[in-house]
Amino acid sequence: MYPVLDDLLENEFAYTDDLYAKIGLAEEVKTFVKYNANKSLQNMGFDSRYPDISLEDINPIVMNGISSETANHDFFSQVGAGYLMGTAEPMVEDDYDF
Repeated sequence: MYPVLDDLLENEFAYTDDLYAKIGLAEEVKTFVKYNANKSLQNMGFDSRYPDISLEDINPIVMNGISSETANHDFFSQVGAGYLMGTAEPMVEDDYDF
């Protein structure tokens, strides 16, 4: 199982480098990926692959990006724990008068 995990993580780290290296967060995101891999292993009853990583090692900026504890729903950010229902009005015949 660990060789498969290592292959998956290698792919995830390459993707992380593509997305986050330019803004200087690649290593911080990789730390989160390792933490998340540990949690997944623990949930399946396996030992952690990276025993030296804890939640306290995760950069707060990275955690904020994935956090769903807030209820902030605005035009630019859709982070939130709840579902934001869109508003609509019924169509009428006049809507088709161009």
